[in-house]
Amino acid sequence: MERERWSIALAARTIDVVEEHLRNVLRGITRPMPEVRDRLPKLLGLPLDELFTADVLAKPYDPTPRCAWKSARS
Repeated sequence: MERERWSIALAARTIDVVEEHLRNVLRGITRPMPEVRDRLPKLLGLPLDELFTADVLAKPYDPTPRCAWKSARS
């Protein structure tokens, strides 16, 4: 994205996803939602497997929110 001069904020707006999600995907914190998998490669002109590793693509996106500070009993 840097090579093409895309900021995360601008890319997120352009592909119509939440900036925080795209930022977390690029940091490896979460897996990309289907919209990112479909739209980011088109935006950057790169195949999906050049943007993400096979491990990331092997498992589907899980929209369940994670709260690390909550106890497991909640």
